[in-house]
Amino acid sequence: MTMPAVTAEWQCLRCGATNRKLVGAGTRETVDRCVTCGTRHVLSPDVRPVRWKARLK
Repeated sequence: MTMPAVTAEWQCLRCGATNRKLVGAGTRETVDRCVTCGTRHVLSPDVRPVRWKARLK
């Protein structure tokens, strides 16, 4: 059985790099690391469906 998923695109607050993570549809919060500098962020959906809000963890 496949689960529906969406792309969470976010910008690193430390270096400004754009990052993407595949998350399950309906996810309200997730944690990810920047692929460029490794800084951990907490991500949550924003008004736009793909772009997510990030805050430092």
